[in-house]
Amino acid sequence: MQLRNLLRKIESYNKNADFELIRKAYEFADKYHKNLKRASGEPYIQHPLNVAFILAEFKMDTESIVAALLHDTVEDTPASLEEIEKEFGKEIRELVDGLTKLNQIKSKEIRDAESIRKLFLATSSDIRVVIIKLADKLHNMRTLEYLSEERRKTIAESTLEIYAPLASRLGMYAVKAELEDLAFKMLHPDIYETFLKKFSNTKKERENDIKKIKNIIEKKLEEQKIPARIFGRPKHIYSLYKKMIQKKRTFEEIYDLVGLRIITDNVKHCYEILGIIHNEWTPIPKEFSDYIAMPKQNRYQSLHTAVMALNQPVEFQIRTEEMDKVAEEGVAAHWKYKGLEIKDKSFDKKLLWLRELLRIKKEKLPTQEFNDFLKTDLFGDEIYVFTPKSEVIALPKGSTPIDFAYAIHTDLGDRCTGAIVNGRIVSLRHELKHGDIVKILAQKEPKPKMDWLKIVKTTKAISKIRKFFREHEKILVSKPKKTEAIKEEISKSLFIVDNMAYKTKIAQCCNPLPANKVVAYLNGRIYTVHNENCSSLDSKDKSKIKPCSWNNIKNFELTLNILVKERIGVLADIINTIASTETSILKAVAKKPVKERAQIMITINFEDLEHLKEIISRIQKLMGVISIGLEPKF
Repeated sequence: MQLRNLLRKIESYNKNADFELIRKAYEFADKYHKNLKRASGEPYIQHPLNVAFILAEFKMDTESIVAALLHDTVEDTPASLEEIEKEFGKEIRELVDGLTKLNQIKSKEIRDAESIRKLFLATSSDIRVVIIKLADKLHNMRTLEYLSEERRKTIAESTLEIYAPLASRLGMYAVKAELEDLAFKMLHPDIYETFLKKFSNTKKERENDIKKIKNIIEKKLEEQKIPARIFGRPKHIYSLYKKMIQKKRTFEEIYDLVGLRIITDNVKHCYEILGIIHNEWTPIPKEFSDYIAMPKQNRYQSLHTAVMALNQPVEFQIRTEEMDKVAEEGVAAHWKYKGLEIKDKSFDKKLLWLRELLRIKKEKLPTQEFNDFLKTDLFGDEIYVFTPKSEVIALPKGSTPIDFAYAIHTDLGDRCTGAIVNGRIVSLRHELKHGDIVKILAQKEPKPKMDWLKIVKTTKAISKIRKFFREHEKILVSKPKKTEAIKEEISKSLFIVDNMAYKTKIAQCCNPLPANKVVAYLNGRIYTVHNENCSSLDSKDKSKIKPCSWNNIKNFELTLNILVKERIGVLADIINTIASTETSILKAVAKKPVKERAQIMITINFEDLEHLKEIISRIQKLMGVISIGLEPKF
């Protein structure tokens, strides 16, 4: 690689670039790297030159090119950040600083983790940092064969775990594909070679099939006067391997062995082309995705479908020219050049995960929590769900309504009591699916639960729940003695026993309700609450019976266990009656009727004792209601 090649490449897309500054950066880097060699034996300056050239292929701005030329000087030579700022300005200093590893930390494991953390936090301020890093990683992977086997595998593993997913998150699919294939080749050379051989064996047949299908589509599009470019999609070995493993299919059963990409001029034509393909061949069920109407979080847009054509599955991607540019180059495709390089300041807002980086930077998460964020929120599989107003919310696969609530706003997460998903009440443990429409049920006051930490997936939800409990009163449950009852925080107890709050359960023999006077019987270490006149108390040890009263508790959750005579519409009547009291219904379950009687269990969150009395009173007036029991949730 020669400097003139780099300058020629930059000039091809940006004649107004600061070529003198680029030359100055090259000379600076060449001077400091003068006596250094790469593992291949070539002069070290070849690496920053190649990284800069990769960025030029992305059509990046002058500052990015300069930072690429300088990116290893502070880390590997006596050059300092102060010198970089003096010679090239503060903006380039910050880019180089974000790319410089933390060599002063002795533990390699901690050093690597903190260097990655530093990279990401720098990215939250300037997206160019990570684009340069990916170019750096790509060139290193292309020249990996000169390193020891152990070092090669270590670098390949980190590439698959961090840098390829990062390229995907940025929408830079061409970089992602090359990084994955290079790493896969290094980690599993035998499997890689087997795949190459299979590709080679089927290449001629695939090319013939693609040609036949292409001719059919071109003829149909010509008839409809729809402009389009059609070509076979490049094959990405690692993605095929992953698909085989995940879907438990053979090499021959993978749809995108035969795949075509169709590029047209506008969105309307994209959908028309989809219709033509589906009219010509039979679509394969569950293999259609509309990423135009619902783009991925990294701005990727395209129509994906698979059909049976020529007795085999064939995959199509249909998109516009602009969508194709973004699909290949991702965030790098967004840079504009009008005399001077201009960055669209609103663009970062479209990359939702950058908001999380900004939050994490502000809150200074511990290293382990930050690593959890990388694995789960940033690099994990995603789902896209909707608010009732059709706003798209991206979440890690396996997320719950609680994660959704915290993604909307911390306050909504703290007040979350349940959710309605696709019109159906679900529990807080419900696992959200791609395309779900989610409405959060919330109480007036914030009251998250520590148990939520066991079910939430997002780092934001975890950190906000922990923060709430750090800032609020701790849960007051004292460790009991052998014969002592378990004390309970007053705000968590439905009853007050002998002027104290204790953990209680409601007696099934008499099912006391808020309108009843009650007493408590010490059964082991938990008080059982009975109606004052319950006949079962006659045979009990009177010394264990204590005065008890209903606690005027606020925003409490419990389950109503309702026994009814079987009739059509009884469940709907009960739910509508509860809803008429402006009560949050968290869950509703009806058991199969036995002897014309049905058991209905509805979990609610009521405001106070009077509210609960009103709910029960209205239910008791419904036709067919036999009895109501309470099951508090602890």
